Amino acid sequence: MTQEQISFLESLYRKHYDLMYEVALRIVKNPAKASDVVSETFLILILKISAVMNHEDPVKWLFTVLKNTALSEYRKSKVRKEISLDDAMIRGTEQEMIPFSEMLPKGLTAEEREILTLRLGEDLDYAEIAKRLHATESACRMKFSRARKRCAELLEQDA
Repeated sequence: MTQEQISFLESLYRKHYDLMYEVALRIVKNPAKASDVVSETFLILILKISAVMNHEDPVKWLFTVLKNTALSEYRKSKVRKEISLDDAMIRGTEQEMIPFSEMLPKGLTAEEREILTLRLGEDLDYAEIAKRLHATESACRMKFSRARKRCAELLEQDA
């Protein structure tokens, strides 16, 4: 990075960090995640610094990226609930371990169960899933997205 780019980045950071954090916190409703969202936004800024410096309204660009990043994080938290490792360990000692695929709602197809299990249960990345399923990464991303949406619909019906 050039000195001009560093100065530009520092200026945006000093002037807008507090407001960006407040906006992110309102969206994600979690202080740690809000901080992560702001950090991720500045990382994106660093990666695209040249383009942003030439943008007609860099602040608007920054807040648009912030909003999109925060909304994405919020949606992720709605889809999967996070539990602490301590809670997971306590639950594991209290009950028999249930395979991930059996925790999924009834009504999913075998393909939906498989892609959800590989991505969420086994925590595989899309490249590894693509190898296992003999498909492209983009096809796996689409299958996962559709399966996740279908899973959420089924869970809402059960609630």
